Amino acid sequence: MDENHSKYHSSNAFCGSAGPEEMRHLQELVDKLSDDELKRLVAAVGIHFGVDEDREQYERVIDEADREDFYREYSNIIKSRKKK
Repeated sequence: MDENHSKYHSSNAFCGSAGPEEMRHLQELVDKLSDDELKRLVAAVGIHFGVDEDREQYERVIDEADREDFYREYSNIIKSRKKK
């Protein structure tokens, strides 16, 4: 990873500071989301693509999310499921 990469996202992002266990947990949570939910989550945490990408691309960037933003938005998505 580029040493300057961390300049481009929150210092509280998973990327660059999460250990292997936390990254596995992050992936387990992401795996529980549908494609549309994952896209909504990525957008909600402030990561935007110029065009719609495939799931792999969304999974590849989610670790750049701020932890607090990620968990808040993830919780909102799970709660919205329960309302349906």
